[in-house]
Amino acid sequence: MCRCLAATPAAYSGTGHGVGHLPTNRVIGAEVMDIASYLIFGDLHGRILPAFRLASAWSQEHGVALSGLLQVGDLGYFPDPSRLDKATAKFAAADPLELGSQLVASPTIEADAVFHGEGHDVGRLWFTAGNHEDFDALNRLDRQERHGSSFAVDAYERVLCIKDGSIANLPGGLRVGALWGIDDMAPNARRRTPERGRIRDSSLTRLAGARFDVLLSHDSPRDAVLANSGSEGITSLLELARPRFAFFGHYGSRFGRVEVNARATEVYHLAGMEMRRNGSVAEAGSVGLLTWAGNEGAFEYLDDAWLRSFTRHNWRHR
Repeated sequence: MCRCLAATPAAYSGTGHGVGHLPTNRVIGAEVMDIASYLIFGDLHGRILPAFRLASAWSQEHGVALSGLLQVGDLGYFPDPSRLDKATAKFAAADPLELGSQLVASPTIEADAVFHGEGHDVGRLWFTAGNHEDFDALNRLDRQERHGSSFAVDAYERVLCIKDGSIANLPGGLRVGALWGIDDMAPNARRRTPERGRIRDSSLTRLAGARFDVLLSHDSPRDAVLANSGSEGITSLLELARPRFAFFGHYGSRFGRVEVNARATEVYHLAGMEMRRNGSVAEAGSVGLLTWAGNEGAFEYLDDAWLRSFTRHNWRHR
């Protein structure tokens, strides 16, 4: 994510809303198919427990059971406080929520209250890696889980990283591909990104030849948000693999559906959820609902008014 404090701009590409809810179940032929529902989060930068609490509160208040959570990178996975990158250390000095991964890396009272306390069970959170993560820590865990497509990064096995270039089969039959890192080739790309925080051609190639329903990446397709930024590789990947949906973050408080040359895929940008601006509320466009049944799905951003009711001051008690 671009770590900045710019004011929230208007959403681009119309309202940014998707195609609406699917019904609770759907009849296909003689078979009734249940709907899988996932909340998708933008950049969290450590706000893992607030994300789970938000999902639990939304599920309870709206009467929608969730199959799990998805996240587009910059989870802010820094389990060792001595290994923060420069940007995270700067923001963490003024905001302890940036250090939230340390509350789940080992058992803590705070995580116990979220994962074992009262409230709706919202399942697990699956994420891809962004450019603000401890990649050495992620790679160690990746190597330990040799056979699976994802690995737990927390003591509760509730937060799972999908391996770079891999596809995870999730509840409800949803197939989710993950691409780690950001582009370093576009004219306006960042040149000082750590090597493991850059998009790898080998990961693009693996995904391009696979079948999956959702792509989670941190960076955008080329020129989708800012001119001369984003990844040509992601654009090509969408044209070849043709997933139903693609979600990304990285570009601050912007959000909305973006138009790319991949007509089979709906592509959405999620704003970061930092609860830093406008009264410290959950930002507009930072969370959306994906519903999925068989080979059909729908996506829409959560209601802005409801998000404004969730703040950095009340999240523990929602």
